[in-house]
Amino acid sequence: MTAPLTRGTSNRPPIRWGLILAVWSVYGVVNSVQQYVVSYLASGEFPKYPWWQPFVLQMPQAYIWALATPGILWLGRRFPFERNNWLRNGLIHAVICLTFVFLLDFGFTWHAANVMPLPPNAPPLITRGLRMFAVWVLSDSTLYWIVLAVGYAAEHYRRYRERELTASQLETQLVQAELEALKMQLQPHFLFNALHTIGSLVRTGDAKAAVQVTAGLGELLRRMLDSAARQMVPLQQEIDFIRSYLEIEQIRFRDRLRIDINVDKGALDAMVPYLILQPLVENAIRHGIAPHLFAGLVSVDAKRSNGRLQLSIKDDGPGVGEADTARPGVGMSNTRARLTRLYGQDFALDIQNLSEGGLEARLDLPFRSADFGHDRE
Repeated sequence: MTAPLTRGTSNRPPIRWGLILAVWSVYGVVNSVQQYVVSYLASGEFPKYPWWQPFVLQMPQAYIWALATPGILWLGRRFPFERNNWLRNGLIHAVICLTFVFLLDFGFTWHAANVMPLPPNAPPLITRGLRMFAVWVLSDSTLYWIVLAVGYAAEHYRRYRERELTASQLETQLVQAELEALKMQLQPHFLFNALHTIGSLVRTGDAKAAVQVTAGLGELLRRMLDSAARQMVPLQQEIDFIRSYLEIEQIRFRDRLRIDINVDKGALDAMVPYLILQPLVENAIRHGIAPHLFAGLVSVDAKRSNGRLQLSIKDDGPGVGEADTARPGVGMSNTRARLTRLYGQDFALDIQNLSEGGLEARLDLPFRSADFGHDRE
């Protein structure tokens, strides 16, 4: 059964008078040409009446249908075919349809008598009108139900598009909420590590370094607050954040931590997820620097290749065992979850031991420009 049409819907699209007039104009022209051609085929020669006469007969009827179309559409909303009242409303439409067609055919009969002369023995108007109604009631009634059906189809299509748009908006809001939740999990995790560094420095009596780390942490917090509402930032901004983060880590590890950052200029305007590098760099420090007394190197590389952004974070430590890579920490788990939400399957994140020693995290993303917001070559 057809679903009911909502009454009084405020967001219903306006009546498209231009489209209605165009459709019924075509209908009137086709009927006019058909009447002229049928007269020719019946007599074997062109009719005696002028070519424009069928148009004078048919076009007014077509435009009456055009004026009636919004009313029929309104009746469709006023008396919808619902599960509980489809029979009652169907009878109402049938009565309205037959009444309208009866008046339309009588009007056409009267109009035709003024356009084309009647024969001397022509029956009265009431008789001619009833005959016209009997001949055309089926085809004219079909037009009423066609208009009604088109109105229902258009309304259902509009509702379908609205539901589709609503579902899309809800999905977008859900993804955004999940991304925000993942980001909010990442930020306290990062802050806890920074505060742990400050605590370690205070316990060892290195007040100067603790003050430097606190100042650096304040700068990082400012950067984080500036980008708190954004999911994507230019790579240049992410690299600046990593530099500030590594400055804090260098205070913590002193000469044990060396840093090497190499970023192609053509990659700096790429849009990347906010705080995407920090957990990867933190992972490199945790496995390559923190457990050992000897000095280590953490390198960050970025380049653009074939429409892709390729990021690499490496350390020269001893690497990790399979058990460690199989059980990633909070930062790495959130990183992979965020990338899946943002890129679907169009990304790669691999963490593996290097043959020469050390650990490498490789990240491959579609290149999206900060200037244009899409891939470009």
